[in-house]
Amino acid sequence: MESLIVVSKVKKFIKEKSDMNTSAGFFEPLNQDIIKACKDAISHAQKLGRKTVMGKDFNLYIENADVNEALVVSSKVKKMIKEEAGLSTSAKAIEQLTIRIQTICLQSIENAKTDKRKTVMDRDFQAPT
Repeated sequence: MESLIVVSKVKKFIKEKSDMNTSAGFFEPLNQDIIKACKDAISHAQKLGRKTVMGKDFNLYIENADVNEALVVSSKVKKMIKEEAGLSTSAKAIEQLTIRIQTICLQSIENAKTDKRKTVMDRDFQAPT
């Protein structure tokens, strides 16, 4: 499956937050996590009988999220959800996915710092619960 994340923006986010680099291997587990989060949100929306995946369908939900810039490709996320389940996607869903990516990146930065590295790597990835 194609990447749902905006790699350049995620790299920029990590660089601005920590002055660290990001290895290419970091993005595949991140993308797989976003795909899984979307599939789980689809299931949740379907269980509730809705035709739209909303922000509150994601297991990591932040009320009143303040997102300046999306870290996912909105059109690809919407396309995936439409193809998987025939559902629409709200703007709040895109915000929640961005919050998820930011949360993962911040934890990954901490993991890299603990290992005394200046590069965030795939081994630093940790899915939020």
